[in-house]
Amino acid sequence: MDISIYRKTTCTDTTIQFSSNHPHEHKIAAFRYYINRMIKLPTTKNLKKEEWKTKNNGYPTHIINNLRKKLTTKKQKHQQYTIKINITKNG
Repeated sequence: MDISIYRKTTCTDTTIQFSSNHPHEHKIAAFRYYINRMIKLPTTKNLKKEEWKTKNNGYPTHIINNLRKKLTTKKQKHQQYTIKINITKNG
């Protein structure tokens, strides 16, 4: 069974424009959600590649890639910490 990310056609690419005067945290909030969703869902590599091809509403790719790297690293550290706690409890 493959899990994919559903997106309504009317709601695709409805993020704050990069050139707006909103605070940076508000502008990247949607991308933080999208990336977390993509990291946590057990989807195939091909579906993740398709997800990365979606429009980014004027954002430089390095900002999105840095956010992805940061969130991925954070998840990996959390998983390692959880494994260490489980080993300590069971050991």
